[in-house]
Amino acid sequence: MKKMSRRKGFTLIELLVVIAIIALLLSIMVPALKSAKRLAQGAVCLANESQLIKSYILYADDYDSYIVDGDVSYNVGDMAGYVTNTNRPSGPSTVMVHTWVGRPMGANRQASNESIQDKIRGFEAGGLWPYIEAPKLYNCPADKRSRSEVSSSVGLGGYRTYSIGKPLSKRSDWAGTGEFESEISKMSEFVSPGNKIVFLEETERQAGWNDRGWNLDMNPSSPIWIDPVAVLHNNSSTFAFADGHADKHKWVNEMTIEMAEAGEKDRSALGIDGLPTEDYLWMKKTYIPGRIPTVLK
Repeated sequence: MKKMSRRKGFTLIELLVVIAIIALLLSIMVPALKSAKRLAQGAVCLANESQLIKSYILYADDYDSYIVDGDVSYNVGDMAGYVTNTNRPSGPSTVMVHTWVGRPMGANRQASNESIQDKIRGFEAGGLWPYIEAPKLYNCPADKRSRSEVSSSVGLGGYRTYSIGKPLSKRSDWAGTGEFESEISKMSEFVSPGNKIVFLEETERQAGWNDRGWNLDMNPSSPIWIDPVAVLHNNSSTFAFADGHADKHKWVNEMTIEMAEAGEKDRSALGIDGLPTEDYLWMKKTYIPGRIPTVLK
């Protein structure tokens, strides 16, 4: 009878070496894959904001250069907006201003924030919806806040990633230093529109949506990030500019990145040297849509 040969298997040492090699390869590949995923999400985000800014410009084209209000309405119903005084000597004393989006609403247009569909109803009531009827364009894929509740009283976390700054809203009951002085009403009032921000990423964590617009206190002696920026793309954020293009900006100050990751409001914009950080100075320059008021210089 022919003698059967014995097959030699892996020794314990060889098996451990193979496992160690696989673990090493994974430790190298996983960060690279995460980075690639963030880059891909950033590309989608840029495409979203490119569509948003185009709809913003189309709205202005249809309304004699007047821009849609950059605030977020608290009202429920078919049209998001607020009533404001006209301060005119004749004619109506108040007018209804249409905001670009509204608050989340239930199926009967009641205040509700229990589902993504509630948030979409808020988009549908906004002034830009007829130009951009695609709810996914309001959300960056890296923004995961809507996967969990903020609290039982507030409901689902934020889904809308993008906000508009106070200088692009005429609502009078919210502002930081210098924001009222910087307001504009028309596209024609933008100075160097290729360098002026309209949409930015914001991942506020205290409410179930990005409450109101985005604020920056521009007091030269004590500048403050009233609202945090969002850092979702390898320490970078995406922005849409008034000339119709979208682009990415990389933050360089560790304090800015820490503020964004914590989602904290009312953070000082002064660096350890007591001077405004490079990130804040860039934001201020691009945030003011017209000429810089004397009070801010």
